Amino acid sequence: MRIFLADLGHNLLTYSSDTYPLGVANIASYAQAYFDSPQALDVRIFRDPQDLKAAIDRAPPDVLGLSNYAWNEELSNNFAGYLKDRHPQALVCMGGPNYPLTADVQESFLRDLKHVDVYVDGPTYEGERAFLNLIQRYAEVEGRLPGIFEAPIPGVAWIHPVDDTFTAASEVERIQDLDEIPSPYTSGMLDPWFATGYFPLLQITRGCPFTCTYCNSGVGGNSRVYAHSVENVKQDLLYIADRIKPEMSLCFADDNFGMFKRDEEIADYIAWLQDKYNWPRYIRTTTGKNNGARIIRVMRKTRGALPMTAAVQSMNPAVLENIKRSNIKLETFQELQVELQEQGMQSYGELILSLPGESKQTFMDSVRDLLDAGSSRISAHQLMLLHGAEMATPESRKKFGLRTNFRVVARNIGNYTGEPVIEVEEMVVDTPTFPFEDYLDARVFHLLLTIFYYEGNFEEAFQYAGQGGIKPYDLMVLMQQMLDEAPQAFRQVIDEFVTESKEELFPTREDCLAWAREHYDELVDGTLGGNLLSKYSMLGRFFVTQEALTFLDRVIRRALSQAVPKIELEPLENVIDYLRNMMLHSPFVQSVAEEVQWETVYDVRAWAENGYRESLASYRSSAGTLHARVEPERRKLIEAKVKTFGDHPSGLGKFTRTMFARDLRRTIIPVEQPAKN
Repeated sequence: MRIFLADLGHNLLTYSSDTYPLGVANIASYAQAYFDSPQALDVRIFRDPQDLKAAIDRAPPDVLGLSNYAWNEELSNNFAGYLKDRHPQALVCMGGPNYPLTADVQESFLRDLKHVDVYVDGPTYEGERAFLNLIQRYAEVEGRLPGIFEAPIPGVAWIHPVDDTFTAASEVERIQDLDEIPSPYTSGMLDPWFATGYFPLLQITRGCPFTCTYCNSGVGGNSRVYAHSVENVKQDLLYIADRIKPEMSLCFADDNFGMFKRDEEIADYIAWLQDKYNWPRYIRTTTGKNNGARIIRVMRKTRGALPMTAAVQSMNPAVLENIKRSNIKLETFQELQVELQEQGMQSYGELILSLPGESKQTFMDSVRDLLDAGSSRISAHQLMLLHGAEMATPESRKKFGLRTNFRVVARNIGNYTGEPVIEVEEMVVDTPTFPFEDYLDARVFHLLLTIFYYEGNFEEAFQYAGQGGIKPYDLMVLMQQMLDEAPQAFRQVIDEFVTESKEELFPTREDCLAWAREHYDELVDGTLGGNLLSKYSMLGRFFVTQEALTFLDRVIRRALSQAVPKIELEPLENVIDYLRNMMLHSPFVQSVAEEVQWETVYDVRAWAENGYRESLASYRSSAGTLHARVEPERRKLIEAKVKTFGDHPSGLGKFTRTMFARDLRRTIIPVEQPAKN
């Protein structure tokens, strides 16, 4: 039995899914281990659409399994049709968490998947067992497609091809010991991906104890957490470390990494790998929603490679009740920030716009609280209605008065089989308490925050303002009020962001698709579309860098001129000059190669290295010349990232996710040290 399992991601513009295809690799590994039949299994896994097309053209599979997420639903369905046109008797199945919770919506969803025979049900997240049940049936009926539908299959749903009736999937038992799934790493199944630009992905645990209604991990059947053994995880990590390029990041698919006792032991092992292999340097995951002390210990053990993500979503008690979520207390969060800052660690705060019961004022209050508590970055995600999440059910939509629009999923477009494939997502843009105009204002504020405050992009300037009594939140509010005074190039970035934020939204999925097909070429060349927040924050940070600094200087001067007591403004010019020369910008190939020099009166570097404990005025020295360049190892890393993702807003948005803001700066060098080519 020839089986193709594909976890496809768009790759025309950049990698929309940038990790190894672990999900389908687990299914393949499980099927090969437990398939009970005289038939031999020939299983292949795929990530890139081009590879799957070429394999189908050479020899179509008997069974094609396709993953289904919000970012690849149309792509998977496109390949389902591509195979059915060439091999109608092939069994095509789809599976994954992007699947409705209620039976009536499930039926409607499956009827729209014209080329998919069956669905491996998503909410239990046990695709391995459900898929094994499916291919066991396929073997029993000797590959006869009609035989699949003769009796229910645990974990599998379908629309009957003859009588047109809907059969919902019955539940399958969850895998309580994840070591039951043989490792696709140590078996060599994922070896081909070590030579690519994809990032290795591990899943230590499955399940989430939290029941957030906006998330498809929050379903009741998924609340119990099961795990791999620590020994199994160590074996996978060592296998990866022996083969990975040191500059590649490590990703965990866990919902709450760092929250469990086992994570400390894993963090100790990661530290050993860092000593032996200089890897991993950056770990991308979602950290836990409570047990902050343990998370800090895990972060400390991994030596700053793991940033803390405080996904609070809202600080409003009424909103939290609406979304069935309990948050860490603000006082506890503030204590954590102090510890993180003392350890030199990063902390991220996450909010979601337009949650039920939220208003612009309560949203801004949440931003202020997180900034005052010390968050070095705040992400304000837009509220998507995801299949598999309670909030997307008809009852929740009606209860909370959610008005939605549809838009193209950022960067998730392509033409792989002869026709454009475009992913679409449903966004909440208007509620009774958060109208559309407030939504747009909040988006602009978040863009400014992302450009200027993300991970301390312009930290020295904010610290100088802070010594004059100006808090970051107040400075950002003033900045939004002063946008008419921004340099033209920077103001244009903001105006175009607002225009595209309106134009990207459509009342129906069909309207969105029709527009996207009409403007496909412009979506491809980047004239339209993309992740607008990422795109325009990249433009603000790396394409109009000098204008952004001019505007920041103007805003700080205005704020300080109104502050009491007054502080000297002269040193601010040195702070801005320091940032102008230290910060890298596009084009990066040119920027990383340049050695710069400038005159200064105040030692901004020493002031920053001493933790801004005194006023900058106390660091006045005789005028001198500073020299700075990008050190060879960092230059090599940045050039590799640019080569993989591209030196354009979409590509920069991807590679900056795996680097800290301070990695994108030059290093001051002694004058007597010669420059290296």
